[in-house]
Parts: sequence; C-alpha cells; structure tokens
Amino acid sequence: MFKIKTNLNARKTLKLKKNKSSFALSATLAVVASTLFASSLVQADPHSNYVAPIDVPTAPVNSCKWYQPVCHAAYDISYAAYLVEKAQVNATNYANRYNTQYPIVLVHGVSGFDKIIGVVEYFQNIPAALRNGNAVVYTPNVTAWDTAQMRGEQLRDYIENTVLPETGASKVHLVGHSLGSPTSRYVAGVQPELVSSVTSINGINYGSGFADWGVQNIIGGPLEGIGEDLINLTGNVIDALAGNPEYANDALESIKFMSTEGALAFSAEFPDGEPTSYCGDGANLVNGIHYYSWGSTGTLTNAADVSDPLMALFDSLGYYNGEASDGLVAKCSQHWGENIRDDYWMNHLDATNMLFALHNLLETNPKTLYKNHADRFRGMGL
Repeated sequence: MFKIKTNLNARKTLKLKKNKSSFALSATLAVVASTLFASSLVQADPHSNYVAPIDVPTAPVNSCKWYQPVCHAAYDISYAAYLVEKAQVNATNYANRYNTQYPIVLVHGVSGFDKIIGVVEYFQNIPAALRNGNAVVYTPNVTAWDTAQMRGEQLRDYIENTVLPETGASKVHLVGHSLGSPTSRYVAGVQPELVSSVTSINGINYGSGFADWGVQNIIGGPLEGIGEDLINLTGNVIDALAGNPEYANDALESIKFMSTEGALAFSAEFPDGEPTSYCGDGANLVNGIHYYSWGSTGTLTNAADVSDPLMALFDSLGYYNGEASDGLVAKCSQHWGENIRDDYWMNHLDATNMLFALHNLLETNPKTLYKNHADRFRGMGL
C-alpha cells in the first residue's frame, strides 16, 4: 500500500510540474501572440492590394499517454507552433478586416464635397475608420448641385481615370449618400462592368418631400431667381473649396431631379434594384451588381448638433404625407435593393457622421454601419 501511495504522489507531483510548465508556456506564447498582433496592426498599409482572408489553422490533437514524456514534448512544440501561426493568421485577418477585393468609393450627396480645404470631410472620419482595417477608400468630388446623370458622368470618369488605374482593380463598390445614391445607380446602369455593388444610404430613390416643397413654392414663383442664384453660389463656393472651381452648378435642375416626379422618371430609366413595392425590398443581385440600402428617421438627435433644428424645419415643410423622414427624405424613399434597416435614429446628415461626428449617443455609431458593410463585402469575397 505504501509503495502504491508513493507512486500516486509521484504522479501528482509530475502532473503539477507539467501544469506549471504548461502555464508558463501559455503565458509566454500569449506575449508572443500579442506582440505579433500589435505588429501586424502597425504594419497595415491602407493602400495595399487585396489580401484574402486566411483560414485559422486546426489545433493539433494530443494523443500521448501520461507515461510518454517524449510524445508530450513533441506535442508541446507542435502546439506552440500552432498558437504562433494562429496568432499570425488572426492578426493578419484583423489588420485586413475591411480590405475588400474592390475599392470602396464614397459618393457624396447634394451640396456635398469630398473634403473642404483639406480638413472638413463630408463622410466625417469614415474613410479613416475603414482604412484602419486596410480598406482602399476613395472620396470623389462631383458637382454639389446637379442631376444624377451629370454627376454620374463625373463619377464614371473618376472611376475610370483615377480609381482603377491607381489600384489595378477591375471594378468598385459605390456607396452613395442622398443624391449620391442615384448618382451611383446611374454609373451602374450605363457601365455595369465598372461596378461590383451599389449601396444607397438615406438615398433619394423615390424623391425628397422637401424637394417637392421647393418645386411647389420656389420654382416658377417670385423667389425662383434669387433662390437659384443663392444655391448656385453656395454650390460654386463648396466646389471651389473642395478643389473643383471649374464645376458649374445647376440648382433648379437638381431640385427638379430630387422631386418625386424627377426621381420616379429616373428610376423608370434605371430600375435595377428597385423594390417590388413601396417600402419593400428589391433584388439584391441584378446584372452582376449587388444592391443594398439603409436609412433613418430621426431629426432632433443630439442637442449639441446645430444642424438638428434645420433638419426638423425641413421635415415640417416637406411633403411627406405623414411618413417619417430623416428631415429630407422619407423613410420608404430610402429603400433600394436589399434594405438592411430603415429606422436608425439619425437625421440626414448624421448618416455620414456630420456635423462634427455629433449623433445620438444611444444609437449605433454611423462609422460602425460602414465598417460592417465593408466586412460584409469581405465575407462575400468582394
């Protein structure tokens, strides 16, 4: 009995030593993995080529008996190698978490810009958030006030002569806000081989109730002349500050285009992705192009945001027939293709993280929506 008890104690001692050794090894490997992880993040290049996701390696199986120390040593070495490889794979995948196969092109809406005097962004802090996951992001500047067709030709030229030559890609993801949605749909319609997907964010797809108000109360009335001059001047200043003083704005045509009548006429010509019913979903995949949308219904979303009262005013003036809006576009008008969600508590400007990234703190951060979308494309291999 004494000899058996001694052997049992020896086994316990051996097991305790092995556990301590395994704990020390795990701690060391954790430090190594953390170092590799941090190193990979630092080295991520926001303009690198597409890096396909890597499958996490399979852990080795320990089939050793307790009395086979050489077998255990070999397993420990293989397991250590597995942990290092797993850390490297996870770090690479994390560093490239938004690195889609095709570049992402963020298309601004009416009265918009890419960046004013190199500081104020239309898509506030969103390009940087995507590039932090190694996404390749472009923010073209098209005319502030014009039709989707005119802006779309500028966008098509930018894709063909800037984005594709610089990246070597064959097509792009178009993510358009407001009037940027039909602008993107135009490019997809006239040259589909350039486009992998079109995403409408608070898009003017069935028109804007506020534009309807403008058509009824400004165009053709005594205020038309001064209103046109004022809007064109504003657009010209915005374009000049954004680096394109040569752009010519056309306020009246832009307002007419954004009205319900103008938007419906455009959709009749470019119907790909159109919902089967008002406030419903459209086809996700048409002519090789994926169509998505999301939108919101808030107006007063942050007491510190000076744009909120303006959005509330537009909502009160617009012709929305009792339908909730983001201030400028009715909830259901924002639908196109596969609708991800249409009731975020954000106003029209919050959707691009304006002004100055002030939004409802209890709602999803607007940047998160763009990051999730990039991750969606990466998961699809696009």
